[in-house]
Amino acid sequence: MGNKNISLSFDTAEYYNLEEASEYLNRKNKIENITQKKLLKKIYQFNLDVYCFGKGFSLMGTHYLNELVFLEELDKSGPDYDVYIGQIDNYLFNCDIRPSNACKEYGLFLQLSNRMISQLLFLGHTDISDEWSDIEGLLPHSRLNADPSNVEEFLNPSQIPSNYKGEDFYFNQIKVAQSTYKPIFSEEDIEDRGLQEALKKINLKVVEHHHLEDFQIASYEGSNHYFNNENTISLTLEITIDDILILHKDLEKLEEYIVEDVSLTEETEQLFKKKGVSPKLSIAKLIANVHAQSLWTNDHDQKIRIGEMCDHIWVYLLNTEYRTMLPERRQSLKNWLNNIPEYASQPGKTPKKNKI
Repeated sequence: MGNKNISLSFDTAEYYNLEEASEYLNRKNKIENITQKKLLKKIYQFNLDVYCFGKGFSLMGTHYLNELVFLEELDKSGPDYDVYIGQIDNYLFNCDIRPSNACKEYGLFLQLSNRMISQLLFLGHTDISDEWSDIEGLLPHSRLNADPSNVEEFLNPSQIPSNYKGEDFYFNQIKVAQSTYKPIFSEEDIEDRGLQEALKKINLKVVEHHHLEDFQIASYEGSNHYFNNENTISLTLEITIDDILILHKDLEKLEEYIVEDVSLTEETEQLFKKKGVSPKLSIAKLIANVHAQSLWTNDHDQKIRIGEMCDHIWVYLLNTEYRTMLPERRQSLKNWLNNIPEYASQPGKTPKKNKI
């Protein structure tokens, strides 16, 4: 093994911060032009998973269950109904407590949303707070191959309803389909250490903290009452570009996407030249559509309307070589978009899914 291979072997790890990832890619590809900012642009472009490490605080989760049709068919005054409701409550309680305790005691990889990544890219910092509640994935740092979107990764087998046996029961249908999390201190956290001591245990910068207000408690109706009460303290934490972590497997994906993207761009430019169309404008429209479809595909709560999507695209293209192709008005970008979801054309906001 040559010296270069030995050096690369030492650079290879399960995860990297962006500086380490840039150094790894530069060494691997024998180049010197990859920087943290360039890497982050590509992460945002290809909608890759990135994380930050959080420790010393609790998490309040909002969990969305699969549709439980069988519950509607049961006699609500019968014993079976009470059994299922009890199991669901116990299941959701564990879905809250287990990852929350892990975050407080050991620390977790917190998956960053597209909003966070865009703010890190354009502003250099972002926040985790109850205002957005857009942490949608968690990873135990001891098992980075786990599924960040599956909260059952934190449960014991006996705490997962789908593991229960019995032909006459529907426990296998009880499963959380999606979760979001917000950073908090529970009443117990404060009683154990006191507020100031508790704040010192957090590894991220605390920008703001306050007790949950009545309107917040009402908006989180359905969340665990152990956390969702007036004694709970909501936290706003700041993340900077230096806090970003990317897994090795996602860095390998990024390399593949970049190679494919370069090939696609070259082929597209040749195609447009043959047709006599302005290549740069056509590619700008293509990128706008790819970016829009990526955001809408991950818009699980169906919140992004056309106007907001035009804002996203404008900001995204403004920081690329295609900024000169932008129209005079942001809203004109809607004429660039294809395959617009039906909900995106509707006025107002889409209500959140029902929670159990």
